[in-house]
Amino acid sequence: MTDILEGIRVLDVTRFVAGPAATVLLADLGADVIRIESPGGADDRTTLPFKEGFHGGVGFTQLGRNKRGLTIDLASEKGRAVFDRLLVTADIVFANLPRRTAGALGLDYDRMRAIKPDIIFVHMTTFGSDGPYADRLGFDAIAQVMSGLTYISGDPGKPMKHNSAWVDMSTGFLAAYGALAALRHRDRTGEGQKVEANLLQTAMTVGNYFLFDQHFNATNRIGTGNRAQSGGPADLIQTKDGWVYMVALGDPMFRRFMRMIGREELLGDPRFANDELRAENGAALSEIVTEWARHHTNAEILPILEANRIPAGPLLTPQEALDDPHVRDQFIVEVPVEGLSKPVPYVKPPVAFSRTPAAIRKGPPRVGEDSDAVLTEAGFSTEEIAALRAEGVV
Repeated sequence: MTDILEGIRVLDVTRFVAGPAATVLLADLGADVIRIESPGGADDRTTLPFKEGFHGGVGFTQLGRNKRGLTIDLASEKGRAVFDRLLVTADIVFANLPRRTAGALGLDYDRMRAIKPDIIFVHMTTFGSDGPYADRLGFDAIAQVMSGLTYISGDPGKPMKHNSAWVDMSTGFLAAYGALAALRHRDRTGEGQKVEANLLQTAMTVGNYFLFDQHFNATNRIGTGNRAQSGGPADLIQTKDGWVYMVALGDPMFRRFMRMIGREELLGDPRFANDELRAENGAALSEIVTEWARHHTNAEILPILEANRIPAGPLLTPQEALDDPHVRDQFIVEVPVEGLSKPVPYVKPPVAFSRTPAAIRKGPPRVGEDSDAVLTEAGFSTEEIAALRAEGVV
């Protein structure tokens, strides 16, 4: 079986989350992704380290899988010369650096295109490559709070960003989508191009409908805790022994929900006449539902909700999520990684293909693990490699 991206080579000059999240998807599909970092290792390698003294942290282990490791000092002239020889062999270059930093390292599209005319350059930034914020530094959290979404999350007067790097990850997914579209264009025309994605635009794309709502309706929304702002009941509800999120959107589901909890008289309550009113009066609905739910355990209430076709799910700790039988059977693949005492519970590649499945074949590379092999493939002699290593270039 041939991997769908077999024969595609990616030079991965990314770090932290958004860039590695893009390139790892291509690596899962069989692309030869070469992670390029400075001699000695990149600064994102040991973020959230394992207690076992492993050579990478948890994020690097997640997003460095299936990649080969190469070290180059791109800040030096000789390092950029090495990169340029590799560039001739590549199809795509990824970088998630501010435009000035990228340019200083030779990661400029016009410069690379002069060397490899059909190269595809995927450039990821926080704010885009133009405009007054273009040279600002930023991370996921900055995009979250500037998008408007953090303001309407959390509780009134206490905005709350999400602890997961959802903007980074989503930007990575979009960058991978852009790279594949550019590959398709190159297949048809022979032309490379520059592809751009940025964190703030990603976050605002996710929340664009809230921007519509503000623009046309001037709703001035604020946080409503765990309650939905588009209907109800829709909240994280406390049961006798835990918490369950349950959602009713639309009139048919609301009617089923009220009959299920024995409160059919509320079907005629003007506070709950439609989704908008149910959202406005969501706190009252949550109190009503909690009064019912506190008489049931999670194990008792979930079958009731399912029987009445009410979407619901229990609040799980990370350990409980790992132990969940559906998650364990459907979504987790355990991969042995050298240096760790037990296999890593990777979540499987998030898109399934019936003919050309993606796969997690190995964990992340050690610093410069594949330098000799990659440079040899690019035509460097043993003597050249030894000289570059002696000078600290690789």
